[in-house]
Amino acid sequence: MSQLPILHWNDVYRVRPQKISPTSSETIDVTQFAGLLDDIRDQWPLRDDGKRDGLLLFSGDVFSPSVDSSVTRGSHMVRSFITKSYA
Repeated sequence: MSQLPILHWNDVYRVRPQKISPTSSETIDVTQFAGLLDDIRDQWPLRDDGKRDGLLLFSGDVFSPSVDSSVTRGSHMVRSFITKSYA
């Protein structure tokens, strides 16, 4: 049986640090989150063309309803996604 690794997340509104959970004091920012995604993807098997074999899925809102997006019109999120080639 073949396997396909899938990494999925949704509803990302901010690039500044935010709590990992409501009851935790630990925070994560967009750079740390991108690094976490990269660490997970680095564990995926290599294909013959040298790329990783897996599926990266984002669903949900990226531009609203955050306060940040109402000021930047979502431009701060577009830069974050394009910089990491997730777009």
